[in-house]
Amino acid sequence: MNKQIRSLLLFTFIALLLAGCSNLQNIAKAQKPQAQISSVTVTELSLTEVTLLAKVTVKNPNPVKLPGVSLTLDLNIDGKKIVEVTQPDSSISLPAKGSRDISLPITLKYTDLYKTVSGIKDKSSVAYEINGRVSMKVPVLGDVSLPVRHKDTLPVPHLPDVSLVNVRMEDASLTRLRLSFDLAVSNPNSFGLKINTLSYQLSAAGKSLSSSKTEPLTLNAGERKTFSIPLSLSLSEAGSSVLRLLSGKSAVTYKLDGKADIAPALKVWKPKPLTFSSEKTLSL
Repeated sequence: MNKQIRSLLLFTFIALLLAGCSNLQNIAKAQKPQAQISSVTVTELSLTEVTLLAKVTVKNPNPVKLPGVSLTLDLNIDGKKIVEVTQPDSSISLPAKGSRDISLPITLKYTDLYKTVSGIKDKSSVAYEINGRVSMKVPVLGDVSLPVRHKDTLPVPHLPDVSLVNVRMEDASLTRLRLSFDLAVSNPNSFGLKINTLSYQLSAAGKSLSSSKTEPLTLNAGERKTFSIPLSLSLSEAGSSVLRLLSGKSAVTYKLDGKADIAPALKVWKPKPLTFSSEKTLSL
């Protein structure tokens, strides 16, 4: 072996040795990764359940790839664990000196919530906490578990309430009655909603008096609006028996039935049209 070849081999050996030493130094300086819940969004919502998408960001400061990352999240309300979800470590890894977002859906059934925590059913929102851990193996450090935590409020959706509040006699004659009735619409939610159409039918003692629909209505969170609707009945339209009944001193049961098309400000909730019925017994 000539001198040139020996020098080349020696140079190669030294380079490999130095590279190995450098890798050993990098491994010896291993750092613990960092993790946090970077966002939680409501992706699906109905009267029966809600789905949250929790995004966990994990950062790896080390110059080596870290395979086998697992994630477990617990959703807690009023100190009680309601849901636990797990992402196993079979397919998740962290790039060297990089980060990765891990998204995990959490579905909560409101029936489970009502059974576990008392007094929630009538609330429009509830405080919750997500506690979790990200687990992995890091060279030199061994098994590492990173805690993550997030607090926020969760919507508890309710259909709006439509009710008949009052019926008043404005004017009466032998051939015509002029009435007005008050209609109340309440939004029990922690978010606003719009009622695109509200159609109704008013009846008294089983006799239909009027049917129509209101203009579109917008309600803020927790807002209640009451508006008056005029009604004129003639002898030819209602009949003499109905006019006598309404203009008499005896109490009459009024009933309001209808349907409302609802558009919540929370876009992920798409409720079916609301059907409502409300009764009031009054002496005019």
